[in-house]
Amino acid sequence: MAKQKAIIPAAILLAAAVASMPVGAAPLLTIQKYIPVPADAANVQPGGAFTSFDISYFDPVTRNDYVADRSNASVDIFSGSTLTFLGRATGFTGQAATTSTSGADGVLTVTSGGVTTLYAGDGNSTLKVFNATNPAAPSLLQSISTGGSFRVDEMAYSPITHQILAANNADAPAFANTFSTTNGQAPVALQHSPIVIPGAAASDGLEQPAWHPGTGSFFVSVPAFNGDQGGIAEIKTDGTVGALTKFSALGIASCSPTGLAVGGSGNVMVGCSPASGFAQAVLLHIDPTTHIGSVVATFAVSGTDEIWYDPTTHSYYVTGKNTSGNRIFDVISDITDSIAQQVLLPVSASSNPHSIAVDPFTGDVFVPLAGSTPSVINTVCPLGCIAVFGVPEPSSLPMLLSGLGLIGIAGWRWRRA
Repeated sequence: MAKQKAIIPAAILLAAAVASMPVGAAPLLTIQKYIPVPADAANVQPGGAFTSFDISYFDPVTRNDYVADRSNASVDIFSGSTLTFLGRATGFTGQAATTSTSGADGVLTVTSGGVTTLYAGDGNSTLKVFNATNPAAPSLLQSISTGGSFRVDEMAYSPITHQILAANNADAPAFANTFSTTNGQAPVALQHSPIVIPGAAASDGLEQPAWHPGTGSFFVSVPAFNGDQGGIAEIKTDGTVGALTKFSALGIASCSPTGLAVGGSGNVMVGCSPASGFAQAVLLHIDPTTHIGSVVATFAVSGTDEIWYDPTTHSYYVTGKNTSGNRIFDVISDITDSIAQQVLLPVSASSNPHSIAVDPFTGDVFVPLAGSTPSVINTVCPLGCIAVFGVPEPSSLPMLLSGLGLIGIAGWRWRRA
């Protein structure tokens, strides 16, 4: 008796084909779009170019990207869902003679209760607080002096104590400040200031801070301790300085720490930007008792400024340059402690794309690219832009071919039965 011919729907075969495909490497990031940065009345660059900027911040609630734009004396707001320019918070010092008096600088947002509060440092030693719930027209709520002579730079937020920590990195000595907020919103008040790191010389500065939920405190990069190798410092919520991790004691040379981000593992990634030579990014494990770091791994990326950690991909995004001098950002896994991808940026080695932020919903990576100047030529967006890198939408063709292939195999086996 002949065997009955079974008819297997193509959709089932196609689903089986997809399910049986081997799991390979994570999809690679590629350029998705260049978002133009429109010129404001404050922009005095030729053609209204976007040539000077500082830090980026991505708000996971609004899904908007916020960029400190010195060329337009503003914080620019871009949509993570439509990849378009939405508006800007204005009134900053803009691109001054030196970065020490330029603004905007450090930036972050807190969104709660339907209200988005934007915090940004300015070149006149003030922290500016905006209601940015309407990104097309942010309104200034407060401008708070830290008592310094130069810019308020990078900052971090504690969702537990609702404090902002911000660094006056260009003052001598550099100092940190904590600000109390009202559940992340205004009114905001200067709380502890100045917070000076012991052993940090007058010109050593302070760089990127981050909140560490495991220790209940902030950590900040210190470029140098008394002219020696730098490291990181813990700043407690009461304004006192806690543990100091000095890189010279760990055998790390030629670092000058800059970027810093805390991973979901509790490890801390520290970027390096030495005045000369090449350095490595350093991954530290923070001892839960002493709060002092020990080296987990190092990575061949130098000239780093901002580092971003994305809790969805469990990855650090580290700006800088590779051993060939090309401008890149590295995607470093917080799970495997290894580089998952090195993304080459479409700019010359003389450019300095040092700002980065990630959309945790799509995995899109936002990297500001400066427009062309007499010394730096930008061929992809001569007036400057925000480059968006992402994973392309999966094509149906490979899935279809896999399904058809499985159908063919099933038919061959049926004919032999």
